[in-house]
Amino acid sequence: MAEPLKMEEMVEIISTCAGVDTDPVTAATHTFEELGVDSLAVMGMVTEIEHRTGRRLAEGADSSPGPTDLLDLVNGTITKEA
Repeated sequence: MAEPLKMEEMVEIISTCAGVDTDPVTAATHTFEELGVDSLAVMGMVTEIEHRTGRRLAEGADSSPGPTDLLDLVNGTITKEA
């Protein structure tokens, strides 16, 4: 069973896929737009998360407004498939 994704891991993925440096508190309270993360980078993040977790995320995951929303979706998928 895959472990739930933590905000610290999400911050690492944001940095890797979008080239945006942030911290867990800022990421948890801002949208991707506010962080300067464009939609193409979010698509890359979704692909990276699917690769890391071995789980396919729901259609529209790349439309999540912010890191917290995407994290909730990822962890909901992990829990549901456990």
